Amino acid sequence: MIWIQRKTGLYKYGISWLILVWILVLFFSQIAAFLTTVIDPSFLRLRYLVTFIFVFSLLVYVIKRRVGYEIISGLNYLVNVFVLILTGLIIFSGVQIYLKEKGHNFYLQNRKLPSLKIKDNKDIVWILLDEYASPASLKSQFNFKDSLVDSLGNKGFYVFENMNSRSDTTVYSVNSLFNLDDSVTISNYANATVYLNQSSWINHLTKFGYDFISLDFLNIGGHPKLQDLKIFPDNYIGQVLNGTLFISAWDSLFLKHKMPYDDYNQMIVSKFNKNMHLKRSRPVFTWTHLLIPHTPFYRDAHGRVNEHPIEVFDAASSKEVTRQYTSYLSYANTVVLKMLNGIPDWKNKIIIISGDHGARMLVPEHDPRRKKTFCAIYYPGMDKLKISKIKYMQQIPFYLH
Repeated sequence: MIWIQRKTGLYKYGISWLILVWILVLFFSQIAAFLTTVIDPSFLRLRYLVTFIFVFSLLVYVIKRRVGYEIISGLNYLVNVFVLILTGLIIFSGVQIYLKEKGHNFYLQNRKLPSLKIKDNKDIVWILLDEYASPASLKSQFNFKDSLVDSLGNKGFYVFENMNSRSDTTVYSVNSLFNLDDSVTISNYANATVYLNQSSWINHLTKFGYDFISLDFLNIGGHPKLQDLKIFPDNYIGQVLNGTLFISAWDSLFLKHKMPYDDYNQMIVSKFNKNMHLKRSRPVFTWTHLLIPHTPFYRDAHGRVNEHPIEVFDAASSKEVTRQYTSYLSYANTVVLKMLNGIPDWKNKIIIISGDHGARMLVPEHDPRRKKTFCAIYYPGMDKLKISKIKYMQQIPFYLH
């Protein structure tokens, strides 16, 4: 890139040319996501995009030679003024976000909460299936009857027909849960991951003598993630770099996993099974986060590898999205029932099986079904009438006593 700029003289145009280059570098993922809506995703390879940048640079050089230095210099002046104004607005916005999140943090630290003492200090097992929609949403969106409803109902679970989530984004939904139904809007992913890592619920459980085991790709309650899937950044720098050309190039060159989310899921299930058979002197809360039936839809209903998994909803027909999603969801049912049946004495524990939000495909952006998620709860002596009053999955911690 530097050689191209030196040969073409594009570096002389300062900020205006740098803006163009850095848009391509910093917003690589967003540009790639947009391109999948207009061209075949198979063409979106790093070598093709580098070639495009090379050709685009030469095209700008040709235009520059034809238009003339004076006109482009004038345009460059206007762009520089625009950048100055934009920089001021960004600084102002940053100060606003800082003050807002400072107030949010004060609220989290000082609010009064109901009792959180767990009845009889029983072990808690929570299995979260990412993007698992509610039974009602599965019927209306996909015309699909979920067999997991009957399977868990026959085991004594209370299964909600429609459970709400505070958000249709994973990190916001999970953060709201672990900070005890925190419903305040958060500015960005980086702030959400910070709050999640400080988790007020885990702090409360620790005071009651609980150990916490986190099987997740997120940092929760001071417990580090098991694998960095680069889905949500841990801090501001991570947020800036996440999805850029640098990170995408690094992943393409050095990551050998063809199905990273599937590898993660298999690892999590294995660790879960081992943890369930360990003898412990203290009550334990085991949190397990599986990326099923979240995209890519790596497997079919029988667990066989899908040769052409959908990764972007808009890149496939609604019929194919429905087929692959419901098939992957059926696979999730098999996995979660096997995990449940493998828990020694599970009927003497508190078990929650849920999603984090609904299925975000084939519905408009503000469709309420995007926040309608699966949820099933079991514990000995459970008051089903009381449990049925839960409106949001993030309120469940208040009902486990």
